[in-house]
Amino acid sequence: MSTPEDEEAKNRVKAAVWEYTQRGVVLAVVFFAGLFSGYIAWGAGQEGAVHLRQYAKDLDAQLLDCKNKRVDLQSRLDVIQRRYDECIARAAR
Repeated sequence: MSTPEDEEAKNRVKAAVWEYTQRGVVLAVVFFAGLFSGYIAWGAGQEGAVHLRQYAKDLDAQLLDCKNKRVDLQSRLDVIQRRYDECIARAAR
């Protein structure tokens, strides 16, 4: 048989466990709500990581295109300069 003191101790333990369980659940909810709101604010919006990755890929493609055009124009300039020098050399003879 349980004495009233044992019952009271059990009830106090149950109350303490329930109180800390509630605190833990509230803490977990607040923590995960913060993670979720951070993801929404900085990870998925118009300025989010997904859009910025695509934007970076587009910029890299544009940069590569500009570099290729520069090399092509430089080679054209070299050919034109060589032909110009040949023409000047022929005219000087």
